[in-house]
Amino acid sequence: MNSVDLIIPVSHFEHFKILDAPNSVNLTMGNIWIALVSEIWRHRNNCLFKGGVIDHTEVFSLAQVKVWSWINSKILSVNFSFSE
Repeated sequence: MNSVDLIIPVSHFEHFKILDAPNSVNLTMGNIWIALVSEIWRHRNNCLFKGGVIDHTEVFSLAQVKVWSWINSKILSVNFSFSE
């Protein structure tokens, strides 16, 4: 049984992929992982260094916007608005 080593970010990233999925799916999953981790990290720093308040909804919402923006700008065939 494999486990995710939380100390090594690459290990966590590799476990976020879907086995036997097309490369495009895993590329999108990688973008989702990066967006989530970067928003968690940014939010954490805001709480630690600027006295921010923990807001899980904000973290998730900002990650959603970031992923949609990346997908919308990188994949020309994307045909949906953010509100959809």
